[in-house]
Amino acid sequence: MKTVPLMLSLLFFQSIYSFEEDKVESIPDYSYNGTLFSGYLNVSEVKKFHYMFNFAEEDHENKPLVLWLNGGPGCSSIDGWANEHGPMYLDDEGKFHINNYSWVKSANMLYLESPGDVGFSYINSTDKEDLYIDDNTTAVDNLNAILDFFRKFPDWKDNDFYITGESYGGTYVPILAYKVLEYNKGVEDSKKINLKGIIVGNGLADWKYDYKPAIMDFVFTHHIISYETRLKYVKYCLKNATYDKTKCDDLQNSIFNFLEGINKYDYLRECKMPPNLKGENGVNSGYYQRAPWAFERSEKTKEELREIKVTEEEEGSQVTPCFDDTKFEAFFNRPDVQKALHVTAKRTWYVCSGPVYDRYNHTRKGSVWAYPYLIEAKLRILLYAGDTDIMVPYNGNQMWIKNLNLNIVEPWRSWRAYDDKNNIAVAVCLKIRYFFCQLFRGHHAALYLQSDHVVGILNIFQDPCAFFEPDLFGLLFGDILRTFLVGHLNYIQFCIC
Repeated sequence: MKTVPLMLSLLFFQSIYSFEEDKVESIPDYSYNGTLFSGYLNVSEVKKFHYMFNFAEEDHENKPLVLWLNGGPGCSSIDGWANEHGPMYLDDEGKFHINNYSWVKSANMLYLESPGDVGFSYINSTDKEDLYIDDNTTAVDNLNAILDFFRKFPDWKDNDFYITGESYGGTYVPILAYKVLEYNKGVEDSKKINLKGIIVGNGLADWKYDYKPAIMDFVFTHHIISYETRLKYVKYCLKNATYDKTKCDDLQNSIFNFLEGINKYDYLRECKMPPNLKGENGVNSGYYQRAPWAFERSEKTKEELREIKVTEEEEGSQVTPCFDDTKFEAFFNRPDVQKALHVTAKRTWYVCSGPVYDRYNHTRKGSVWAYPYLIEAKLRILLYAGDTDIMVPYNGNQMWIKNLNLNIVEPWRSWRAYDDKNNIAVAVCLKIRYFFCQLFRGHHAALYLQSDHVVGILNIFQDPCAFFEPDLFGLLFGDILRTFLVGHLNYIQFCIC
């Protein structure tokens, strides 16, 4: 059974049902006392998406509602809840600690596990049409999940609503925002979604720039490959008179092979691997060879990649190179934790799902096409990027943003916080409602809490909105990013475009 478009798929959800049944009373070994709901949203007759919803810590009735989507494709948004900006974060020993920079201090946070079969979400069907996933079906399913959320939580329908995400969320988020705008055109005012803006971190939006061209430029400008290799890339891979596909493929593959063992999500930091991945830095593991989409060798198809031998334990998971998922998977696969979260799916939870990733159909259209519609609708847009990420480098974002041909109201300028050489260096170009932030020493999951990013600045930056021009920054995003900036202010290069 195919998921039918938008409203038609929701005709069977006629009654508004209580959200109290999803209220989480407590979670084992998790001491946060704020209000949390966890349960399922109806996407279609066969698709159920798991969600977690935290009330803002103060004045939650009037705070905005923020949806968070992790990328992959195939990665769970619970990773964002437990690892980036949720109320608590999980340390290397598998213990939770209060996150002083959580977004729940400023917003009601909704985490959605998407698409179907990611995390605790599930598809109760073996029909090929139901199991088919691409960028469009994911956006339609996510919209249906949002509509069902507002049926379950009708009091939040009028709150300002933001859609946020990272990595492949750079495709999910703008397309979903576009779908919301299209949905709003066809319904009466009382049923419209109060979408105000989007936030995307290290996001893939344009395959032409965010993919291999950006990676090749990044690894050269960061001294990872030689000048001679760069000259060969320009000669054989750029579309000019000397372009040679065979030589280009060979060259790119040799570069990707050279990058094995380097932390592609943060090239300055150690490559940590789960204990079940053997070999030096895990690079000899079969699963490491089945690397994420950006590093699949061009001569290898998905079918060939599947033939690479992996252990039975690794088969169900999309192990992230240089990232130890085991502490998260150990916690969320505990029966008492799943019971507390009202999980009904009988499945093993993984940070990222290998099977979902394998069957995801990349159209490679990206999401850059949606931005003119979002800008025309006067949505607030923030793009941020950690500058040590090789997977989706910031320079690719910069290239496609430039091609949007936005008017620059104020030329690029730089300054330092309080004239302190140890604090933020900021460069600003300006166009109201559209931002690009480059996070100095931030990696692929740039919001991941790291003590070296926050130590020593808490007393200095109590009010980051006052640090910027309050009428500009505060007007556009107010408290949503205030908490984020408190934790990362001295590591941001700030560009408003």
